[in-house]
Amino acid sequence: MAMMVPTSVANCYGPLTKSIDIDEALQLIDLTRELESVAAWQDEALYRLPQASRQRRQEIVRAVQQKFLQTEGDRFVATPLTTLLTTPLLESRLKRDLLLAQYLRTTPLVWEALREVVLPHAEAGEQPLASVGAAEIPLEAWMPFLETRLNTTTESTTAKTRNHITAHLTKFGLLEAQNVPGDRIAKRFFARFYEPDPRAFWFSLALEFAGQGWSSRSLDFIAAHSWTRVAYCAKPAYVRFVMAEAERSGLVVTDFYGSEKQCTFRGPDAAARIAEAVRHG
Repeated sequence: MAMMVPTSVANCYGPLTKSIDIDEALQLIDLTRELESVAAWQDEALYRLPQASRQRRQEIVRAVQQKFLQTEGDRFVATPLTTLLTTPLLESRLKRDLLLAQYLRTTPLVWEALREVVLPHAEAGEQPLASVGAAEIPLEAWMPFLETRLNTTTESTTAKTRNHITAHLTKFGLLEAQNVPGDRIAKRFFARFYEPDPRAFWFSLALEFAGQGWSSRSLDFIAAHSWTRVAYCAKPAYVRFVMAEAERSGLVVTDFYGSEKQCTFRGPDAAARIAEAVRHG
């Protein structure tokens, strides 16, 4: 699956209004193990979804297919990602972390929100003399970002997009939501660093390398500026730990170019190799 290039284009995104349920998405992806035909999968997926209007169930099926699955004609393509997501004994947290990265690849507006809004607040909250609320992202903090990204900024579309972003990042564990006393609906959102399953980080980074055509990158770049680091809102120190584990596992080799430590994935198809190692490890 192609990587999204981490650059921004002003006012190029449509509003985000439809939610994705993690458990439903994984259920429908797993259904591809039983049904190779896309048409048969679509029919069965509509039947298996919880009761909702037919239009809403069709929207869910369409979104899962577009964001997480690849097809050729009326058949699904067995990508390394879908192979992992349909492996029965794989831990639910690992599947969720894999799903998060793919959601961000196919929803680049949310990845940009992580880079421009969430990550700076997470970093502010970690400062030695940070105030108690330094990591809080007030609703008005989203406005400058969304106004420069959305191709339509009515009050309704902006609010729905902001709610989509905060709801999904909370589901995936990158935001913490707290209730507002005296208000049953309102929430306060706090940015937080996240520690993904190392295997999910390796897999996503391997796709990033392939998508960008890199043979190697410096550890400093991976830990601070890589698409994958931003996607998981990870601390640089945690990324360094994860990459050290990748080296110990024989998935990555390192060398020095001057004073910079360089990381290179072993083999011509690192993502597929990592997927096999995860499935049989």
